[in-house]
Amino acid sequence: MAPSKRPGPAGDNVGESEDSEVIGFEGDQAGLGWDSRKRARLSYERTNYGESEERSDDESLYLEQETQFRTQQRSGNQLDNGAADNGILESVSCSNFMCHGYLEVTLGPLINFIIGHNGSGKSAVLTAITICLGGKATATNRGQSLKSFIKEGTEVAVLSVKIKNRGESAYHPEVYGNSIVVERHFARSGASNFKLKGAQGRLISTKKADLEEICDYFALQIDNPMNVLTQDMARQFLSNSTPQEKYKFFMKGTQLEHLDGDYLQIEQSIDRIDQDLAKRLGDLGQYEVEARKARSALALSEKHDCLRDKIRSTANQMAWSQVEDMERKLAATDNELTEITLKITDAERKANQCSEAYDAANHGFQDACTVVQELSAELIPHDDRKEQAKQEHDRAKTDALTVQTEQRQIKDHLKRTEERIKRAESDIQGEYLRLQEVNGGSNARLLAKIEEKRSVLADYKSRLEDHEAGLHNLEDEQRRLSQNLEQSRGPIPLKRQEVQACEERLNRLVKDKGKQDGAYPANLPRLLRAIQEDNGFRQLPVGPIGYHVRLLKPSWSSILEKSFGAALNTFIVTSKPDQARLSEIMSRLQCPCPIMIGNNDRVDTTNHEPDPQFDTSLRVLEIDNELVRKQLIINQAIEQTILIENRQDAVNTMSDTRIQNVKQCYAPNVRPGTGIRFSYGWGGGLSENYVPAFNGPPRMKTDVEFQISACRAELQRLRSELNDLESTLRERQTVLKNCEQAITRHKRESREHRLEVQRIEAEIEDVQDTLDKDAVEEGKLEALKEGLSEAKEELATHQASFGDSVIAVDKARESLRTLRERMKSMDSEIAEVQAKIRKAETKRVKLSERREAALREKNSAFAELEQAKEMQENTRKARTDIAETVAIWIGEASQVCPRVPIDKGETYSTVEKRMEKLQADLKRAESQLGGTRQELAERAAQKVRAFRQAKEQVTGVERLAQLLKSALVNRKERWKLFQRAITARARVQFMWMLSERNFRGRLLANHKEKKLDLQVEPDPTKVGKGREAKTLSGGEKSFSTICLLLSLWDAMGAPIRCLDEFDVFMDSVNREVSMKKMIEAARYSIGKQFILITPGSMGSVNPNSDVKIIKMKDPERGQTTISLSS
Repeated sequence: MAPSKRPGPAGDNVGESEDSEVIGFEGDQAGLGWDSRKRARLSYERTNYGESEERSDDESLYLEQETQFRTQQRSGNQLDNGAADNGILESVSCSNFMCHGYLEVTLGPLINFIIGHNGSGKSAVLTAITICLGGKATATNRGQSLKSFIKEGTEVAVLSVKIKNRGESAYHPEVYGNSIVVERHFARSGASNFKLKGAQGRLISTKKADLEEICDYFALQIDNPMNVLTQDMARQFLSNSTPQEKYKFFMKGTQLEHLDGDYLQIEQSIDRIDQDLAKRLGDLGQYEVEARKARSALALSEKHDCLRDKIRSTANQMAWSQVEDMERKLAATDNELTEITLKITDAERKANQCSEAYDAANHGFQDACTVVQELSAELIPHDDRKEQAKQEHDRAKTDALTVQTEQRQIKDHLKRTEERIKRAESDIQGEYLRLQEVNGGSNARLLAKIEEKRSVLADYKSRLEDHEAGLHNLEDEQRRLSQNLEQSRGPIPLKRQEVQACEERLNRLVKDKGKQDGAYPANLPRLLRAIQEDNGFRQLPVGPIGYHVRLLKPSWSSILEKSFGAALNTFIVTSKPDQARLSEIMSRLQCPCPIMIGNNDRVDTTNHEPDPQFDTSLRVLEIDNELVRKQLIINQAIEQTILIENRQDAVNTMSDTRIQNVKQCYAPNVRPGTGIRFSYGWGGGLSENYVPAFNGPPRMKTDVEFQISACRAELQRLRSELNDLESTLRERQTVLKNCEQAITRHKRESREHRLEVQRIEAEIEDVQDTLDKDAVEEGKLEALKEGLSEAKEELATHQASFGDSVIAVDKARESLRTLRERMKSMDSEIAEVQAKIRKAETKRVKLSERREAALREKNSAFAELEQAKEMQENTRKARTDIAETVAIWIGEASQVCPRVPIDKGETYSTVEKRMEKLQADLKRAESQLGGTRQELAERAAQKVRAFRQAKEQVTGVERLAQLLKSALVNRKERWKLFQRAITARARVQFMWMLSERNFRGRLLANHKEKKLDLQVEPDPTKVGKGREAKTLSGGEKSFSTICLLLSLWDAMGAPIRCLDEFDVFMDSVNREVSMKKMIEAARYSIGKQFILITPGSMGSVNPNSDVKIIKMKDPERGQTTISLSS
């Protein structure tokens, strides 16, 4: 039975009795009874009790708690209310939102009153907070979609909320800093996105999931109706809410409704487990029946021993019939070998004849080549002489062009000089007509002014030189910082590539965990199947080598994988035909791999290995195939390659006297995965070679977990190095930017100094020009006469030069004509020699074709000879193989039975058919039982194993169901404790707040009927339970509901509480008392931020350190409404 409480008389259903908060459990063993065939059900019994003496006890308890609470509140021993370090809002801004072009509000950390006229943006602040922090548009009750919030005439709206992020419990302060800025952009086209920025404005993320994670971290319950009461929700809660609606507000605000939903999902999961368990119990019986049937079939499989004896006798004949078939094949091979020998004799005779014909053709070809070479050598002197004549002609032509150019230039100078003489004569004539007096009184004043300006100019130049000297220092510092920045920027892309490559390698290792195929070509499985299915190989190829090698020490994986290289992808065959056959299969399947030819002779390395104290490549490898072992010894020297874990030990070991039977040594390098190879050079000296890391998946069998762990460690190291490089880059960018700003300021100051210097110099030049003008005018006539005399002398010089140039041009033209005639003569001689060369070349080409034809015949003859010899060798090897096979098969057949006679005409095929018939008869008999004796035995074992596994699974599911049910009972009990504690605190808080205005009242919670109501008596002189909310006046009702809201807020854990137009139905007295009460309650809510919106004035409230009054600006005309069209 469920636990019960003291019974009481039936009373008011909306009472505050404790029974309406209790959930009972009923069933076997308190709801946890369980066996393999039956399961208990959880039942939740809700009992309603009346208001007996238990209720009076509860009321006494509440009155006692209320007295203690009021005494504590009035004693002033409360904690100082301080601002929270994080999780509260610092500011809200809006652009093109609702009817506002731009609106920004800076919030206080504790209590905020937002006041203003209608349309000033009070409610817009609350709406912006809801939408920007991820709330839906419909949750605001002010629009159906985001488009309805965009200001008319604009296309895009932007909201921004700044969240405080300080203290020890800040959210990723290394990423976001002291503040988190959340921006939401949405447009009329329907586009919407979020941006999360740090305190410095750097974009961190654009994912809504990251915003939801931040809201969950700070417990910002934006969708909680009790946490953010919009204008409509506040009116509904304060004036029109029913007891059921108040109860819903209470459950949602305290998150009890969310927990109740989680428990419901757990109950559904338990029901599904119970259904699955019932199905498993039914299947368990079926497994038991099948196991019993399998045992019975095995007992009946022993009745066919006679048929099995005949099969054994026929198997003996099959063994010896194979031997006789192979013996006949051996005789045929001997005959074939005789025919091939005769064929080789004919091929050798033909090869000798072709060789003699080729020698004769080659001798004639060599003679023709000699003639061509001699004629070509005779042409070389002619070409040299022609080239020399051509160079002389080009130089003469260049000289002629130069002389002609100079002649044209002299003509131009003559013309300009004649014009200059005419101008000079005209100027002299004009100067004679104009002579004026020179001003002689102002020169002294101008000279004094020049000296004064020069003194000031010297001072400015001195300061400018000092200033520019500082600029050189700054520019040198800028160049140094730029070089440092480039040095920091260079390694980052390479490091990112290393990180990406390491991540891809790690992903491959995790994805291909336990598989080797990922390290080889994609078509390798098809190639291996084709090899197994092909019967044309003399001996099946072995490979790839990596399949047959296991690394016993995974720490050497990277170095050995790199040193082996493509050898691990290699296949090994034992003959040339097998190599050609395997190569053809690889080409057909597009899976090329290296192929080696080996033999089955074992290699003994006992006396060729180093001291046992050293690890060698051979000793750390486990090789399961002798061919693979032999090839690695021959090609990789694995028996004489030592491995030393410490690099310095490796250097010391290899630097001492040369170690016997050691060719090379590998040691790890500083960077994980890389290594150093030490080897002895030709002169005996020690050489070192760097071994890079192997970046592919491991091809040798090894401990994959070790590889994954090492790869993860490498990835962590690379990421750390990348972070260090990026941090250094950012620091150097900041320093360089500061230096560039200093250079800009310095250049601006230098430019100002230079402008001042230029201004003073211009003033000095103006004064100097005035003085020079007077001096020039005094000697102008003499200067003009001197210029005329110089021009006449220059004219005479140019006339003499022109006469010389005419003679030079004629001489150059004559020289060119002579050189052209000489070159024509040389061209005739060269053409004659080239004709002889072409004739000799034609003869050489014919002889070359004859020689090539003889060479082809010779090569063909020798190819036939080699083919015949290869055929002879292959036939001999085939005969040896057949003879060995005959001997092996005789031995194997003798192990089966002594030699038995084979009837005449019997072959292996006829005996095999008889065997197949006997086996078919046995198979038919066994099929009636469902399989062979071995299959029946395996099936019986499998059925028994399946029955046991099913039984273990049922036991495991039963245990899981027990644990889930126990956990659910415990969680339900704790949920009820939370519910009672929160309700009790809300009651006490409610009564205390009413008493501050000398009201009496109670908070009535009925969890069974899901009602929450209040009884208030405004008149303290009246005795009774109080009046219901609907009988109170508007102001009394609003005040009482405010007290209820503050009581429920006290039970909530969210750091922010928002309320819009809480005083809309209050008179001035109730409004003043409510405000004081809200401020007082907010001060007792340590670290909580309150955002309270009211259209009324705040004259009765004085701003304080924890109270901030924000008055919104009056709205612009024509901007007081918004369009609510979707």
